[in-house]
Amino acid sequence: MTKEIEIIGAGPAGLVAAINLAKADYKVAVYEEKPDVGHRFHGDFQGLENWSSEEDAAVLLERLGIQINYTCQPYSELTVFDANFNKRIIRSQRPLFYLVQRGHAPGCLDYGLMEQAIEAGVEIVFNRRVDKLEKGGIIGIGPRAADAIAKGIVFNTNMEDIAAAILDDRLAPKG
Repeated sequence: MTKEIEIIGAGPAGLVAAINLAKADYKVAVYEEKPDVGHRFHGDFQGLENWSSEEDAAVLLERLGIQINYTCQPYSELTVFDANFNKRIIRSQRPLFYLVQRGHAPGCLDYGLMEQAIEAGVEIVFNRRVDKLEKGGIIGIGPRAADAIAKGIVFNTNMEDIAAAILDDRLAPKG
């Protein structure tokens, strides 16, 4: 008898679950209401934080069976400006975060996970909204509202790539 499981949502959580279940010989179907993975992202950059756990985020992903087949740039230095533009540099021996790109293009986290899922034999059904799994399964849908909003600016320069943040209650009241 073949073990089967259904998953709602083709975001990182749903796809990582699907990849691992397929590797464990489950027949996996993932339902995604959007026409592609990473639909709400358009090449946006996002940081996978790496400071709140003893285990490095990249090592954790590999331990979870995820290949790094997408942009995953480590940053061990962060330049922080306060409300008065006083500059502080935070450095760490290990990466503070990994910069990943989100979206449905090659090099993006979402696209890379989709490729790994398909390679593992996962069936991904796009443009299909599923609200209930009659036989149980995994609900891996994304957030309904933003926990935080950040503005990323990408532009050409002769400078080396840096990560910078401005911390100012006037720019982000209550947050």
